[in-house]
Amino acid sequence: MKMLKMSLLVLFHPVVAFSYIQKERDNYRGYPIIVLLAAGILVRLISLEFTHYPLAVVDTRNANLVMECAKLFVPLISWVIASYAMTTIMSGETLIREAMLAAAYSLVPYILFMPPLTLLSRIMDGGQAGTYNAVKVAILCWTLLLMVVNLKEMNHFSCGKTLLVILLSLFTVAFLWAAVALFFAISSQFLGFVREVVNEIRYKFY
Repeated sequence: MKMLKMSLLVLFHPVVAFSYIQKERDNYRGYPIIVLLAAGILVRLISLEFTHYPLAVVDTRNANLVMECAKLFVPLISWVIASYAMTTIMSGETLIREAMLAAAYSLVPYILFMPPLTLLSRIMDGGQAGTYNAVKVAILCWTLLLMVVNLKEMNHFSCGKTLLVILLSLFTVAFLWAAVALFFAISSQFLGFVREVVNEIRYKFY
């Protein structure tokens, strides 16, 4: 019940909601994070599967559903890690668990409004793609705006400092993704080298 009230508060009074998260840090409960992230992934899957074909961006017959879910989950986690790192450096007041909880609650517009939009798409055709995409972008912008609000309010930053932290956080996210991509590329090359050595040894001795 408390999670439902918080979700409604995030929709209508986000500043109050995010301030409340910080005030209640001693009574922290982690289960809303799990529930909201799971709900976000479920909504993503529903959207992929049931969006009317003329409006669908992804063909589910050829799509990797794990990767499609990662498109929601990975950017969110990356943003939380990067923004928390930046706020820590710049005298922020948010704990990592509070940042994650606030980010999870920021998904509420996506969780609540994407399923009705997906159902509505079933009676729409390709000629109404502009309307469909405009509503979808509005939902995503609402979610992103909540991310910005929770960053500003929970750390008591000015607008200028908030903008600076956002830019630095985006740069950090890009750096993290580049580092991970480089790691996997090097790992792949190393494993390929080891495989070739093993095959060469087998060829010579067997």
